[in-house]
Amino acid sequence: MSLSLEDVVEEVMSKNTKDSKRLGALADYAKEQLEQYGLPGVQGGTGGELKIQGMARLKDWDIAYNFAGKNRLLISLKSLWRNASGTVPNRLDELMGETANVQQMSPEIVSGYVLLFDNQADSIRRNDGLLWSDYFQRAVNHIAIRKAPLWNQGLLEGAWFIRIDSSKPFGERIIDPEKTAREGESFFKSLLKELKIREPAISFSKVIE
Repeated sequence: MSLSLEDVVEEVMSKNTKDSKRLGALADYAKEQLEQYGLPGVQGGTGGELKIQGMARLKDWDIAYNFAGKNRLLISLKSLWRNASGTVPNRLDELMGETANVQQMSPEIVSGYVLLFDNQADSIRRNDGLLWSDYFQRAVNHIAIRKAPLWNQGLLEGAWFIRIDSSKPFGERIIDPEKTAREGESFFKSLLKELKIREPAISFSKVIE
């Protein structure tokens, strides 16, 4: 039986913070969503992260789709539970670095980013008065614009922010669940639309519009 997104959040929260497979349930969820929207044969999930070759080094990715012997779509999953002010700048640097690393090997690859952000980690930025969560989301959205012919390295094809409040009881942890669901649907569909444009020979199980 498929897990709901709220179930996924509950499963993630039940894991030790140092568990390298803590986001396994979220990876399974993302994999299932891609399959439901028409892309069979996606790799990743609780089976473990995938080692993907980049220009500089191998890098762990959570979700991958391989076609004709080459990775064509990758998704990176991250979570943020504490100290947004100290973590967000590093996460932005890591994100752009890991995407550029793989894009140097495969400029046509489609890449997406999913972040599970706990409101308990949030705080106000001193220099502009924005919440760190809003700043982070805006910054990522600014680079989630990678479509032909704008194939600059370090950009993304899509991003999905899942905002939660870990202090709430089960069933109430996802902030604005309807909006989150809409944004999730848009995220997965946008990745598949871009994949279809770049790899028209892929046999999707559903019509990608």
